[in-house]
Order: sequence, then C-alpha cells, then structure tokens
Amino acid sequence: MSVRLNRRQFGGMVGGAAAASTLASVGAFAQAGDSVRLIWWGNPDRDRRTNEVIDLYMQKTGAEVVPETYGWGDYWQKLATQAAGRNLPDLIQMDYRFIFEYARRGQLAALDPFIGAQLELDDFDENQLASGRVDGSLYGVSLGANSMTHVYKKTILENLGVALPDPTSWTNDDFVAMGNELKGKLPEGMYFSQNMGSLEPRLEVWVRQRGKALYTDDGQLGYDLQDLQDFFAFWKDLQDQGLTPPADVQAQDASQKMEESMFVTGRSLFGFIHSNQLVANQNLVEEEIDITMIPNQDGGEPGQYLKPSMLMSMAESASNKEAAAELMNFFVTDPEANDILQIERGVSGDASIRERLIENLTDTETKIIDYLNVVATHVGALPPPPPKNAGELDRALRPAWDAIAFEQISVEDGAKDYYDNAVEILERA
Repeated sequence: MSVRLNRRQFGGMVGGAAAASTLASVGAFAQAGDSVRLIWWGNPDRDRRTNEVIDLYMQKTGAEVVPETYGWGDYWQKLATQAAGRNLPDLIQMDYRFIFEYARRGQLAALDPFIGAQLELDDFDENQLASGRVDGSLYGVSLGANSMTHVYKKTILENLGVALPDPTSWTNDDFVAMGNELKGKLPEGMYFSQNMGSLEPRLEVWVRQRGKALYTDDGQLGYDLQDLQDFFAFWKDLQDQGLTPPADVQAQDASQKMEESMFVTGRSLFGFIHSNQLVANQNLVEEEIDITMIPNQDGGEPGQYLKPSMLMSMAESASNKEAAAELMNFFVTDPEANDILQIERGVSGDASIRERLIENLTDTETKIIDYLNVVATHVGALPPPPPKNAGELDRALRPAWDAIAFEQISVEDGAKDYYDNAVEILERA
C-alpha cells in the first residue's frame, strides 16, 4: 500500500497543525574554531547519515564537530559515566524516558533562551515540541515521531501463502496460532518470533492494553504484579513451545545492537522495533520486510502511542551553548541536512521539512508513513513521563527475564523479585 499525503494530512497524522510555511532558513552558523561534541546511539545506517550531516555542517561553517556513537545497549551506561565525571558531550541524543531524569538532575540546559535566535522552531508541531518539555521548559527537540511495531519478513510469509490478519484487531491468540501454523515450515534455524520478555517497551504495550501504565503521574508503578506475571508467562510459554529461540540463543542479542538482533541475524520471522528503524533493518536483511501493529489482548485497549523517536538535548555543561544550539538547529531545520537524514529517526516535526521529504520517499520509507497512518487512529495518549530512576528499572528487566528464561527461577518468583525491586527503586528516587 502506498499513499501520498498532502501537508495537512501529514501534520494531522502526527497530531500537529501544519501551519503555512516556507523552507526553514539556515541559522547563523558557529564561527570557525568552535567545537561541539555530539553523542548518539546508532546503527550502521544512522551513523552514516549522521556523519554525512556533520561533514556538511563543518563544510558550510568551518566549525568543528566531534562525533561519538554507541549501540543502545552501551549508550546509557556510557552517558551515566560521563555525567558522573562532569564530562557530558555538548549535544546529546536523548530518549523520552530519560529526559525527565537528566533535566531534573540539572544536567540538561533549558533551550527556551535560544528559540528565535539559534533555534528556529516557528514551523515545528507544538505536540512534538511538547514531548521535549519538562516542568514547563524545553529540554529537547524531537528528531521525529514514531511508534512501536512488530517487524516481519514479508517475503517468507508470502512464499508460505500466509496473510497477516487485520493489524488493527489481531490478538495474541492470533499471533500464537500463526506461530504454530508455521512451526516446521520456516527456514532452518529460524524461529517464529524474537522473545520479547526482556523488552520494557513491549511490557509497556502489554499493561497499556489492560488500561494501565508503566508509571503513574506521581512516579509509582502503574501496573500490578499479576500483569507482570502474565507477561513473563506469555513469553516463557512461547519459548517452551519452540516459537521463540531457546534462552542461550536469545541471549546472543544481549548487546541490543540492531545487527545482532534475532530478526536481523535470521533467527526469527518476527521482531520488535520502532517504526523509524524499518529502513535500517531493511538495509541489513536480504528479504523484503514490513511492519504491523502489535497484537492486542482480548478486549484490550490501544497499547501503542505516537512518541518522539528520540530528541536532541544540550548539556548544561556545554562550553559554547550558542554553537551547540546552532548545530541542533541544523539537524532539525536545514533542508540539505534532512535530505540526508530523511525519516530514519522518525517523521520530522518541522512542517516544511516534511513537505520537502514526502515527495522523494523510498518504498521502505513509504511503509513507515502508511503504518503511522494506521496507528494514528488506534493509539492511546502519550504516557506520563518516566520518574527518576526509571532507567534503572529498564536495565533490570533483562537479567530478571534471563533468570526465568534459563529456568533459574519460576515465572512467579522472578516476577515478584523484579516487582518488589522496582517498587524499592522508585521509593528511593
């Protein structure tokens, strides 16, 4: 399916009003001799695009940019170490779940003083700007909107004559039934699905489908122990049925690098990604792939939501904040820069950039737009901001799940240990 949207439709899809606009002008560049450190979590495709934009910026301005990139699995520990050493890079690719934590610790600079000067955000969707605000101040500019997805190998499904159910209404029972139907028919070494028992975003969808949330507005757990037990039990059952890889195989993707995932390495037909990651995954997978909505629970509420795929923030310790703001502005509003970036980080919040890009999207990029069009009508509200110490809970989920997957502990005891630990972590936040 391919669609072409006008600007108003596109803006509506991501929830913002697309105001009349002109191409974003290029801001006053940093002077030669300025140096800005930029850090991001990446993948091979994102690294290539980001480095090309950096080269373009340095060529245009004579400024120096020092890049630094890591995989998601190493990124937050590296950033925490830099923060502890008061050595944060000037510009930081930031996740929605961590921006509140860093901002409230005083480690991020409020961007409001730069708006209208180095930061030209007149053409930016207000709802995407809102995702970067903490306690009324702007601490991050969205680099694009996206949503969670299940990614699958379309070519293999078509060759087997299997069609996906309606993505807006399929259930976990449909998902498991399809897995059992395909058991023994997939290429050697390929399982039906990546095991997602260790993925906090997948847990979040699970509890939201039950009308709950990961966290309440006042920073407590927003779900019950039984919800977590049921989540772990679901994925343990799929492992026991042979629909997901055994624990020792699944553990090989512990780095969370895209190129080492079960899906990319050919160990699973289905995987979990965010919609903006489709292009990078397709570049690493031989077969044609596509994305679909995450199956719901029987009678469940919408579990997914549109979110900023990532934001760009500035460290409070940045040595030259004006220079850092100029580079940030280049990434989010410069037409040539966004010709390189495209929608790899999600759908831009800048209306003029969206209008420019939509005419030249590839087939794979168009799948993302098609997907977000579907998701936009079946999503819930953006959840409350994660509380301080939420990152610790995310990091703790993987070992908690691994203990269950390797049968070192029962589902019930493993869930209770994690839940009790999570409550304690949040109480001392």
